[in-house]
Amino acid sequence: MTAFASHEVDTPAGKLTCEIRSVNQRFLDLTIKCPDFLRAAENQFRKTFNQHLTRGKVTAFIKFFPDENTSLTQLSVNHALLAQLVAQADKIANNHQLTNNLSTSHYMTWPDVIVQQPTDTSALHQSAIDLVNESVQKLLDSRAREGAEMKAVLQQKTDLIISLTNAIRDYVPAINQHLSEKLKNKLAELDVEVNPERFEQEVAMQLQKIDITEELDRLDAHTKEFNRVLQLQEPVGRRLDFLVQELNRESNTIGSKSASINTSNASIDLKVAIEQMREQIQNIE
Repeated sequence: MTAFASHEVDTPAGKLTCEIRSVNQRFLDLTIKCPDFLRAAENQFRKTFNQHLTRGKVTAFIKFFPDENTSLTQLSVNHALLAQLVAQADKIANNHQLTNNLSTSHYMTWPDVIVQQPTDTSALHQSAIDLVNESVQKLLDSRAREGAEMKAVLQQKTDLIISLTNAIRDYVPAINQHLSEKLKNKLAELDVEVNPERFEQEVAMQLQKIDITEELDRLDAHTKEFNRVLQLQEPVGRRLDFLVQELNRESNTIGSKSASINTSNASIDLKVAIEQMREQIQNIE
């Protein structure tokens, strides 16, 4: 979701520019900063962003640089009010034998004599809307390039998780054998006669406590689904975030059931890889 895009367009009235900055955010948080005369087009700007973006803190800066001969304000004279002011000023001067020394500038400063009206900016509105569309497309292109790089990184991490999962699965028979021999040696040290059937039951109970077969199978299923979701041509950030949580849960269980230094080390490596994936996924829409 981290990206930057800028675009500009020349119009008969001046230059319009648009800059868009996007950073990580769980949901879409959109801020649009534009000149007041473009506020009427802001809903259309937001519609464009909402059509293409679903996550990220996005800030758009739209600016207008008018040409020397361009004015966004039209001035007109309230002649009726001005006539009344002139008449009243002359009347005061005549009645009190004064000289009317009021200049044009004095009349112009009187409230409402000079009327300001905005010029027709509808053409600029459409130009700004087109500009935002182009800028958003550039932002999407930038995000796509970054997304391709992150996709490659995440695939490497899932390959590592698959490799670690297979390594842990290879350790399981040796761990089970080691536990059985350990119990036999303990009984030999104690010099105690044990019912063979009861001993087998005890071994089975101990092995069940440390059995991680289900966790390994779920890791396989989650990594397979993770790779499938990575290939989808749609926003997948939330789905990947959920899958990483599931991967982390299984790795924690494997670590808690660890019965050898090999599985403990592999479990730590799993957690490191999963955490690195989680950090990357925060950047995915």
